[in-house]
Amino acid sequence: MEYFLEVYRQGNIQNAANNLYVSRQGVSKIIKTLEDELGQLLFIRNPHGLVPTDYATALLPHVQRLLEEYRTIESMRTLASQS
Repeated sequence: MEYFLEVYRQGNIQNAANNLYVSRQGVSKIIKTLEDELGQLLFIRNPHGLVPTDYATALLPHVQRLLEEYRTIESMRTLASQS
């Protein structure tokens, strides 16, 4: 989900990979796997980069909420270990 979000923000796999400190191929593979799992195309390539599909745009707020909830859960774990 983090890779999807970063590709969506950047509109470019290489820039997303750079920001995530992973390879371009790794990001491409994750996006392809996510598309296969969802059964939907998420991005369309054009000469200027990647354009999110309508499905990706509809998915975006859900991904953002999921990641926010996950970060909250992670912070709870940290708090629990400090107690």
